[in-house]
Amino acid sequence: MSESELKRVLHPYLRKETVKVALSVYLGAGWRRAVLGVTERRVLLVKSAYWSVRDKGLLWADPLDEVALGDRPRELHMQGMYTGNTYVRVRRADGSTFRLNPRTNFMGGGDGTRRSVDRLYASVEGRF
Repeated sequence: MSESELKRVLHPYLRKETVKVALSVYLGAGWRRAVLGVTERRVLLVKSAYWSVRDKGLLWADPLDEVALGDRPRELHMQGMYTGNTYVRVRRADGSTFRLNPRTNFMGGGDGTRRSVDRLYASVEGRF
């Protein structure tokens, strides 16, 4: 999926904001999919259909300065090889935390996942 498709999913929830980063993410053990958007003011998470990118409703939107990412993303390796899964811990404004996997596609794509993680960490300054 392209970044324009991801931005289209976020568009109904924007308030005269520009999307800096739009990522497809898998939540928990990978059984739920969402679109994560970072604007100059907020971080938004929109529930998506699993096999395609479709808007299924806004899960949450928090001020950017109140959202923090875990110090380091955790890459999953099996038998010494990178699987393409990288887990990022996110702390929301209310103090709750959850884990997401910003994959570019369901199968493979390790380099795309690393680029997505780098873009996410560059756009959200807070760490915990």
